[in-house]
Amino acid sequence: MEIRYKRDLNSNYMILTTQIPEKEHYEIRMITENRIYGLLPCVHQDHEGKREYYYEITGRQSMELLYERRKLTCKQLKALLKELLRALESAKEYLLNPDHLILSPESVYLHTKTEKLHLCYYPSYGKEIRESFLDLAEYLLGKLDKEDAEGIAFGYELYQNALEPNFSLLEILYKHAEPKITPPKKESQPMPAISVQQETLEKTGSWIDFFKKKSSKEKLQDYVAEAEQIDRSSALFLKTQEEIHETACLQKEKREGLYLRSLHTDYPDFQIKEETFLIGKKKDSVDGCIPASTISRIHARLSFYNSVYYLEDLNSTNGTWLNQTQLNPYEPCPLKDGVHIVFASVEYEVQL
Repeated sequence: MEIRYKRDLNSNYMILTTQIPEKEHYEIRMITENRIYGLLPCVHQDHEGKREYYYEITGRQSMELLYERRKLTCKQLKALLKELLRALESAKEYLLNPDHLILSPESVYLHTKTEKLHLCYYPSYGKEIRESFLDLAEYLLGKLDKEDAEGIAFGYELYQNALEPNFSLLEILYKHAEPKITPPKKESQPMPAISVQQETLEKTGSWIDFFKKKSSKEKLQDYVAEAEQIDRSSALFLKTQEEIHETACLQKEKREGLYLRSLHTDYPDFQIKEETFLIGKKKDSVDGCIPASTISRIHARLSFYNSVYYLEDLNSTNGTWLNQTQLNPYEPCPLKDGVHIVFASVEYEVQL
């Protein structure tokens, strides 16, 4: 599956390329002639024996990018599951095969303002939806805010359910999505607050004894969760903060870095020494904030690789320019000393 990105005058697109199918399928007409809730708008064109699917991603950010700096709360996780359920129900109404939905974080898009979910339906994609969801659940598990006890309990229960053999994805989503869209059922008595953690731990098996030895007064954020991939399943391990402190970390060799000098007195300069540096106007999602109305929430990324700095536009609304050349989304361009970068309407000079 070949993926590239393109920007035209008014829109940004993610483009997937495949061989032209020998026989036209109704799915292609469904996704190109209808606007289906929860799916990215799509058109296609054929060229030199290949078919290109254009998915409009204007005003949207990938899940991978949106949560690169942010943590996921219980409320946000439930909202994502609710949107995923609605998207699956919409696809079912149009007789679309759910196995053709791509659930990888880099291909799942959220609206930058509302954070509504938009999925990519690719007729040539063949991974089973159950396997795709398990991978997504593992990714979301790693993005949980460790200080959100409710989110941790909810996330582990979701992941454990997805690990069960022959699980039903729709049943899992009906069970875990927000109450107002779940099927009617008898109300059960709420469990005592102290038993929520206990119940969750019981479902995760062997590591329950670890918590039994701990005082009930200790906070859940004192533990760090990490997933270790073993073949096709995952084993969960918990370590205390004290244990983590015992691990020695090798300090990376320091370098001078890159300096972005603002040519506008209203906006800040940036001294960049990190491997990756996000620029935008949403403070909690970026490393360098430019408070201009024309700047997107997550606008661009500067990355350091093989002794070279690269600039990458992140599907911004008003674009990114390098020496008067507008960049296509997600295509890294190398930087040299003295070049000028324009983020929408804010100009910077690169100093290396």
